[in-house]
Amino acid sequence: MKKIAILFTLLISCFGSEMIAQNAAYTIGDKVEDFKLQNVDGTMKSLSKIQDVNGYILVFTCNECPFAKAYEDRLIELHNEMAPKGYPIVAINSNEGSADGGNTIADMAKRYKEKEFPFLYLKDSEQKIYPKFGAKKTPEVFILDSDMVVRYTGAIDDSPKEPEEVTVNYVTEAIAALEKGETPDPAITKAIGCPIDKKGGPKGGPRGSQAGGSDSRPGHQKPSPARLIDMMDMDNDSMISKAEAQGPLARAFDSLDANKDGKLSKDELGKH
Repeated sequence: MKKIAILFTLLISCFGSEMIAQNAAYTIGDKVEDFKLQNVDGTMKSLSKIQDVNGYILVFTCNECPFAKAYEDRLIELHNEMAPKGYPIVAINSNEGSADGGNTIADMAKRYKEKEFPFLYLKDSEQKIYPKFGAKKTPEVFILDSDMVVRYTGAIDDSPKEPEEVTVNYVTEAIAALEKGETPDPAITKAIGCPIDKKGGPKGGPRGSQAGGSDSRPGHQKPSPARLIDMMDMDNDSMISKAEAQGPLARAFDSLDANKDGKLSKDELGKH
């Protein structure tokens, strides 16, 4: 027993922050703690101050990720449809706002104006909010009810890149269930998108090395095959098709596709 206690103490001392962060992530049925973040207009906004709501559609997104961009018009339509029902979108950008990353509050304000977003666009500048939700992708959705209880998490719909190919609108169906007093089914789906950029970590947007190209900047390394697949594998077959490939990886696709089957495996990606 003493050895187990010592081992547990060592694990906490070495990995405590990661373990705490994972345990703190909200799950279905958890009540969310209210928070306050800066909106693109410079004002501070919190969920509790939003009037006449039946719930909230929180969307972790950003300016640069191609998946996030593919959903911008759909988010506008979704907000215009759901806000009158009491379910407004609250968009949150947790990506590091570096000068060349396109995700500073000024960049966000510019994008907000260009796209005429009808919803709040908040900056998680200290990156304290997304870990509480366990958000990993842009875009990634969390639907809360009026008591700020998590009722759905995951994808917006089943077509990350092509709106005309959507067959299931997960968010719309989840809210329809809530309006009937029912539990959303499914309540959890897999969000597809770029990894949220952590401070000091590899970039998740197309300007970083994650898109498959090498990055010669000091301290930056190209992502592993597993990370590339996690980012770009939209049909969950553990491979990247030519249609799914992004950035430099798309340009190098033909040379990497050794067996010419139109898909890149981990082994083929590992040779890049």
